[in-house]
Amino acid sequence: MSFVSSFLQSDWTIKATKYAYNPRRLKALVFQLGLFLSRKGLANLRKQIRLMYCYLRDIATGKYKDYDVGSLIYIIAATLYLLSPIDLIPDFLPMGFVDDTAIIIWALNVTSKELDRYMEWNPDCEKGDK
Repeated sequence: MSFVSSFLQSDWTIKATKYAYNPRRLKALVFQLGLFLSRKGLANLRKQIRLMYCYLRDIATGKYKDYDVGSLIYIIAATLYLLSPIDLIPDFLPMGFVDDTAIIIWALNVTSKELDRYMEWNPDCEKGDK
């Protein structure tokens, strides 16, 4: 079974829905993702995680209003998975970020149309706005 199949059969999207409809929880998640981004490393995924951060931040603060709820839930679910210390391959192991990488790439692919629309709305995210 692939990482994505396991991810989809778990309760990550159910948890994500609770964040999507609770602004306080969503803002807390954005804060945690910002802390995660401030860590060293992440070279291969930094740009993609930064895009997720900007997207979630602008929704949480009410700046980006015309968003697709389904895409939001997938991005939140992938973020929760990324930030969770408990996932398929523990992050402290040498290959520990393989599953995280697979989930992030999957989420970005599934939500690509929405994220393209978002980047048209906020092109500064790609330039590193914070």
